[in-house]
Amino acid sequence: MSPTPDELAARYGDVYRKAERIEIDAERFDRGIERGDDGAWGVGALVVDSGRVLLVREGDIWLLPGGRLESDETPEAGAVREVREETGVDAEITGLGAIAEQTFRRDGSAATFDFRFATFLADPVSTDIAADPGRPGEGIDEAAWHGDVPENTFDRDLVVRLAREFM
Repeated sequence: MSPTPDELAARYGDVYRKAERIEIDAERFDRGIERGDDGAWGVGALVVDSGRVLLVREGDIWLLPGGRLESDETPEAGAVREVREETGVDAEITGLGAIAEQTFRRDGSAATFDFRFATFLADPVSTDIAADPGRPGEGIDEAAWHGDVPENTFDRDLVVRLAREFM
């Protein structure tokens, strides 16, 4: 069973937390409900090596490697798995950087669902990136090490905040 955000934060001490309400269109909301996102966890990691941050690109947006936590794994194990699947890099969790709690509201209605995302901190065990990152159909176009966080990075403020603290 997945921990609550408070339980996960308590394991690591001082963890950055943020909560937000996000209005999304009906189609995206319905896809989230169909996937079972209500109450689910997403996990990922800020992997840092020699002043560089590991990111993946989907279309023209860079993101930290991450994805949905599977029911049979701990959040830490899920983050390690996601980093490996999306980049080919093996990583070791060193801490927890942030927990985001998001409430998604369907545009034009009162319907909502909650989703949580844990961003772990990790050191690479290896730094070689896979030639063909991601799993088939996952939408990852590229994985790369970056000395600076690109402007077109999803939740860039959080990534910059964590990178500045932990690089």
